[in-house]
Amino acid sequence: MPEINDKAMTSPDTLSEVEVDIILFGVTWDPSEEHSGKRNLLWSMGLMDEEQQLFTRVRSTLANPYDSEILRIANKRGDDFAPVRRQRREQQVQEHRAAMAARRAAGRPKWVQEMLAAKLSHWGFVLFRTDYREGTDEKWRVFKGIYNMTAATVLRNCWCKSGGLNSTHRSVFISDPLMGGVDIDPLRQRFKTMRERREILNGRATDCFLVVDETILNHPVISSKTLYKPKTPGDLNPWESTLFLRAVDPDYSEPVPVTSEANTSGCPGDITIPLPKVFDWLYYWFMSKSENWATRYLNTKGGPADLMSPEAPYPAYRSGTEPLPQ
Repeated sequence: MPEINDKAMTSPDTLSEVEVDIILFGVTWDPSEEHSGKRNLLWSMGLMDEEQQLFTRVRSTLANPYDSEILRIANKRGDDFAPVRRQRREQQVQEHRAAMAARRAAGRPKWVQEMLAAKLSHWGFVLFRTDYREGTDEKWRVFKGIYNMTAATVLRNCWCKSGGLNSTHRSVFISDPLMGGVDIDPLRQRFKTMRERREILNGRATDCFLVVDETILNHPVISSKTLYKPKTPGDLNPWESTLFLRAVDPDYSEPVPVTSEANTSGCPGDITIPLPKVFDWLYYWFMSKSENWATRYLNTKGGPADLMSPEAPYPAYRSGTEPLPQ
């Protein structure tokens, strides 16, 4: 300690960060623990907090002009290390955040991680209402509630660590009496016009829309306000308590030609799927562009959707136990 004090008086600009700490606090500490505020004196490391506070007061009382000058020099020299310490703290914060993010990502299904990595401010679908008979306004309101609550159930309860997707899910519900009773083609044209005018906000699917028609609004799930309750994988009727929605290809114009891989003749340009599959299988495959409409049609034609395990890497429509139709 005397050697460091002499150095402070004769060549203060050569004091190292460690030496400054020794003068000011009597001991150095691990830089990784700098944020902890632990600055115990070497000989007092075993003292209780009250004893350390007492020593600090005694030291201040006994200080002479020489000691005070040493402390002043050390404080001034310490200012030179402020940028280094600030950079070190910022690096520690970044490393801590990265470690936390890695822990959150561990065990998360790949499709959920890909969705989160896309950093979509919002995501979802455009839904068109086509039933405007008397009394359907209340049914439409109930449907919207069931739709959003089903999304929350799927994203919070059916997949590991996917709850963050629910906070950014924002589908668009369009209610316009001019669309009352219309068939699919006018809806396709309406959707494409919205797309051309950039009325479909970023994150919402631009190559698919959903239809809420009379069949949906008259469904017992709506009248009884039944909420979707997930069942265990392998259940013979996993979609007993939910709605089935029609998802439409807005760009469909004619039947898809027969390919050598599978028979896609008769593909009508739309599919009907359980509402819960809207929020994992349907949207993810649109975002990733890993399936086309012909493949989606074959999947729904090949058998009923099955519940996925929460740890499955990707959502699927079919269980995979039945061969695709040839």
